[in-house]
Amino acid sequence: MDSKKYKQALNLFNEQSAIATNSTIVIAIKACTQLHDYKTGFDIQQKLSSKALNDPYIQTSLIHFYNKLFIYQTR
Repeated sequence: MDSKKYKQALNLFNEQSAIATNSTIVIAIKACTQLHDYKTGFDIQQKLSSKALNDPYIQTSLIHFYNKLFIYQTR
C-alpha cells in the first residue's frame, strides 16, 4: 500500500472511530506505523479498552508500532 492509501485508511478510521472494530484498529495502527504518525498511534492506544488491549492482533500491531518508533528515533 502506498502512503496515500494509508492516509485514506487513517482518515476513515478517525471519522468512524466510535464504531471501530479490532480489525479496523489494527489497520489504523499499521497506517500510523507506515506513515511514522506516532502521535496518532499513541492517541489510538490511549483510547483502547482493556479488552481491546488483550486482543493478540492489536498487541502484535502495537509491538510493531513501538519497534518502528524505536528504530526511527535511533537514526
